[in-house]
Amino acid sequence: MLSFWIGWSIFRVVATYYRFRYTGSENAPRKEPLLVVSNHISRKDPVPINLALKRPVHYMAKKEAFDPRNSIFEYLMVRIFFAYPVDRERPGPEAIRRTIEFLDKGECVGIFPEGTRYDDEVLHPFTHGAAYFAWKTEAVLLPIGITEIRGVDYHIKIGKTFRVPQLEGRPHKVLPQITAIIRERILELLPDDWEDLTEEPETDSAIYT
Repeated sequence: MLSFWIGWSIFRVVATYYRFRYTGSENAPRKEPLLVVSNHISRKDPVPINLALKRPVHYMAKKEAFDPRNSIFEYLMVRIFFAYPVDRERPGPEAIRRTIEFLDKGECVGIFPEGTRYDDEVLHPFTHGAAYFAWKTEAVLLPIGITEIRGVDYHIKIGKTFRVPQLEGRPHKVLPQITAIIRERILELLPDDWEDLTEEPETDSAIYT
């Protein structure tokens, strides 16, 4: 926690450069296990979310981010803000296990259901990673909508927490239904003129983001 608060203070200053602001902080629980779900517009997104929630949010991060030779910004971000590595080409069970362990211990995990970042005003198709963990752990979800006008405004909008219904059936039937619920909650937090791109991607790993 010491490294988190030191990092929080440093990145809070850096965030002023991006005109960072957030609304809805009263909706964010401070202690209970929490699954944070958000659209993804920039590689910096995990930092403002940590700042807005004022608690550590664990994110899966591509393993390359843990090598400072690739990007010192990403390296500092994943080290300070409790990210854990995942091989996006060959994701294994370790990332699933660690995610469930964090939630079981009452911690906070963040997932970007779009699977990668998109620098546009479109909510892209979701993978089913967030739906899987919500279904598997019955965790409380916290939706977030992120928008940015470069050099003018970077806005984290925090919605109200919710739980997904306990649906019966096999994952390939249940997860798309849960994903649709999560998507709707995030879409509600985005501007009305954003495009909702709902068709499924050509390749979609069943549970990884």
